[in-house]
Amino acid sequence: MTGSPSPLPESCGVAFKEWAGVCEALATGRQCLILRKGGIAEGPGGFAPEHQVFWLYPTHLHEAQQGLRDGIPRLAGNPPPAGQVDLPALAAVAEVGYLDRPEALAELADLHVWSEETVRRRFHYRRPGLWVLGVRVYRRPVPWRIEITAEHAGCKSWVPLEQSLTTEGLAPALDEAEFADRLARLRPILTPAP
Repeated sequence: MTGSPSPLPESCGVAFKEWAGVCEALATGRQCLILRKGGIAEGPGGFAPEHQVFWLYPTHLHEAQQGLRDGIPRLAGNPPPAGQVDLPALAAVAEVGYLDRPEALAELADLHVWSEETVRRRFHYRRPGLWVLGVRVYRRPVPWRIEITAEHAGCKSWVPLEQSLTTEGLAPALDEAEFADRLARLRPILTPAP
């Protein structure tokens, strides 16, 4: 899949779990791609980009064990109380590809906030390769705050929300020209998905 993301739906009822620091980098425009291998709950086939539009669901699960680079911009606001999570932004998939060459990891280095070791480790886990999603991110002026449910637990990428949340009032994290430039840099690095 290539090109610009489709127009945003009026609401969205699914979220994508990712490290909190990566969600911040996406919401502030520091990053516009998601690298994914797959979660335990996704079975032997690993990760599949099941949804084209989704809320970013920040998690700290495994974040300290692997790592992000320093200097990630922080979103303003107070952390949510225990048992709740803030959804800061919506992502719309504009590009899906697979990275199957280890030498291409260096070409992605300035497009994300993961440490070199984290990306290398993910790339080589089980079998070499990573899914790459180029995403256009839209930030909410005030994040949605939701209750964490049993459906959200575990090491899985996609989680259903109790209710679909409106996309009204979102603003792009990157302007059109900057987003197009980053996608143009990303496309030559990727190969079609296996």
